[in-house]
Amino acid sequence: MALGESTQAHCRHFGDATSDGALHTSIYIRKEFIHRWILDYAEMAFVVDHFSDLSEALLHLNQDYSIRKIKTANHAVTLLLREKGRVENCRAAAKELGRLAVAELKKFDRRFRSRIPQNRSGCQIGGKPLSIDFNYFFQDLRAFVESQDTVVDCPINEFLKLGGNGPALRLLEFHGVDQTKAGKRLNGFFAQKKWITCVECATIGDAVIALEQPRAYCLVHIDHDFKILCSATALPHKPILSERAVEKTQS
Repeated sequence: MALGESTQAHCRHFGDATSDGALHTSIYIRKEFIHRWILDYAEMAFVVDHFSDLSEALLHLNQDYSIRKIKTANHAVTLLLREKGRVENCRAAAKELGRLAVAELKKFDRRFRSRIPQNRSGCQIGGKPLSIDFNYFFQDLRAFVESQDTVVDCPINEFLKLGGNGPALRLLEFHGVDQTKAGKRLNGFFAQKKWITCVECATIGDAVIALEQPRAYCLVHIDHDFKILCSATALPHKPILSERAVEKTQS
């Protein structure tokens, strides 16, 4: 919604709720955006380029993807058809899906020019640039996807201190945190003194975002889990209604 890609009412709601301050993001949140949307768009481009018939490619994606990825695919196809109309062949569709990946990340970076002062989690991949030479489009897109590969020796382990008395333990001591999605995972990793790579990190994103939040910033969110996580950190937060909730208020 911050990128203007929800309903008009939802976008207005977000704009009204955030009109009293400037928008900031973090390297870690940028990583979350890349892995939630951009990599799926790129994967769609690579898969579609493999087929000679667009309907066959879409059927393959439908069978291969999880529900979350199907939602991303539907979003991508909606934007593609809205901007380009009918697409005649797979190579053209693949290129447009790849361009969508590039455009969406550029839109994110334009919308969130400002970042919080520190990369406290030490995320090694969230700040990677997406540089495309359109003469070598798919090669450059693949290089960016490869730059998002799993980091084994991430500094997030020093940040969380899962082996001792650190931020992770203090977060988990707050009532209800271990019942949030990220908190459940974090609690399990703490019990195991688990070494965190990007694979594990992807399951505790909300907890990391809450722990990274600087005291002078207000965390804007839709996910209800942040109500508990931000209470645990005693830092300001502002819930935003979901698209469905906003639409109900319009009827």
